[in-house]
Amino acid sequence: MNGLAALVVAGSGQSNSAPADMFEARTRATVRYADPAAWITATAVARALSDFEDRLTASQHDVGVVVVSDQGPNAAMSEVQGAASTGFSSPLRYAASNPGSLVAVACIAFGFRGPTLNLTMRPEDGVPVALQICASWLTRRSARWMVLATFRAESAGTGFSRAILLAQADQLRKPSNSSIQSAAEWLTQSDETRRIHEDSYTEAH
Repeated sequence: MNGLAALVVAGSGQSNSAPADMFEARTRATVRYADPAAWITATAVARALSDFEDRLTASQHDVGVVVVSDQGPNAAMSEVQGAASTGFSSPLRYAASNPGSLVAVACIAFGFRGPTLNLTMRPEDGVPVALQICASWLTRRSARWMVLATFRAESAGTGFSRAILLAQADQLRKPSNSSIQSAAEWLTQSDETRRIHEDSYTEAH
């Protein structure tokens, strides 16, 4: 985990569902064919950002997103495949069936325009790589904040996502008691009852 010493976990969230009232109707209409996996991931991201949402809204170009999952939008992919087998598949559904939609829906929902990446890897294998990428982008000031999320699914239309908000320690007033190592372990585990240890943070001015 070299290169991660300067990072802190500013927030975390998880979800196994996508409440209808979590996002504006306009947002849902914009991505109306989005897979449940994308909405579940976006919900976990929303919960991770809850303490900093106002600040992040004011600096959308400085927020990057990385998602790690080898079980992407299964329902949307199945729908496209099924439609294609009958002779016609609507291009409107192609974007929703792309694994990158797990990143895209969160970015659309929150207006984030920082660097993004979707790693089609098992969380156990991909999270260490993703953390190094987040650390690099934050160190180079390509982003001021990074969201890192994982998604798992046992079947199409279901799933479980976890997300953390990362920042460099020098932009938060209170140092973290939650290590990056513990955050990495939390992101890769499927036990929905386990909570990440975190403090409340405030942005340094």
